[in-house]
Amino acid sequence: MHTNRPRRDGFTLIELMFALLIGLFVVAALYNLFIMQVRQFVYQDLQMEMHQNTRLATDMMSRTARLAGYGTNGTTAGAFGAGGNEDNSLPAILSSNNTGPNGSDAITIVSMDPSLVVNTAAASPPSCASTSLTVEPTVLHNAARLAQLHKGELLMCYDYAAIGGYRSFLWEMTDDANASTGEIAISSASSYADYDISCPVAENLPLVMSCSRAEVVTFYIDADDTDGIGAGSADHPVLMMDLDFESPDADDVPLVDNVEDIQFAYCLQSSSGTTDCSDPSAWVDSIGTDEASSVYMIRISLVVRSSRQDLARLHQGQRPALEDNAASGVADHYFRRELSTEVTVRNMRIQSLL
Repeated sequence: MHTNRPRRDGFTLIELMFALLIGLFVVAALYNLFIMQVRQFVYQDLQMEMHQNTRLATDMMSRTARLAGYGTNGTTAGAFGAGGNEDNSLPAILSSNNTGPNGSDAITIVSMDPSLVVNTAAASPPSCASTSLTVEPTVLHNAARLAQLHKGELLMCYDYAAIGGYRSFLWEMTDDANASTGEIAISSASSYADYDISCPVAENLPLVMSCSRAEVVTFYIDADDTDGIGAGSADHPVLMMDLDFESPDADDVPLVDNVEDIQFAYCLQSSSGTTDCSDPSAWVDSIGTDEASSVYMIRISLVVRSSRQDLARLHQGQRPALEDNAASGVADHYFRRELSTEVTVRNMRIQSLL
């Protein structure tokens, strides 16, 4: 007779070791797959972040650059001035080459707001030393536009009928514009040499002018966290926008994070009036204060880097060369994107034809 007994046979030590080894291989493969997926996800997230920051920065600067010179013929007289000297005329474009962090550029663009243009109307021409201008509030949408002009802002006016030479003036408003009476209170600019040349005290302003709020916008990079101004630092450079044409201060607006370098190049119209911006020799890295009216195109180039370094330190990464700014030559493991766009500056040429 045979008795059914449970078998006591088990795995041998070699079998257990093989099973454990296979399991370790499977776990290691799954772990590596997981790490690869995480790295790919982080990389794609950083790429999307850099793409959005690059497009936003480029759109903001190119939109402002397209308005450069609107309301001027290349320069404007009165408040502010080239080099911070109010006795100098203020060019429509002021360039600053390789003076910022990492050798970045800065640019100041002057124009008037095209959505708030009103025409002055007076029984007699106001004097050049006048401290107020008058607008007919009942005409078109003048009252609504006047209501948007406030104390401390800048007012720009240019000759409506440009007879005997085109002129553009810039004042600071000393009070909110009166939407009922049409009066705009301004500070007299007659003490400035450039204003006196354009509008001598013994003479008068044009009887009719087109006026609007002036936009004096400066773009620069802040990468200094020791001055207590701005949101930028060496590890977190920020594209800033200054709206008051003063040294960087607390009211400057942070626009885009992680903009590491911006460079501007200018295509100038030749003395013969011809321009070929496809010719590299037509482009310069900076312009003088007397060359703003000759600018035909502006090329905006920038480098945006990732907010985090490569987790695995596999990507070397370094700030690349851009325009006349040399590469850093130092590996820092950041990812980067570059973008360049060219903007045609039309307004100054249009105004100079009036």
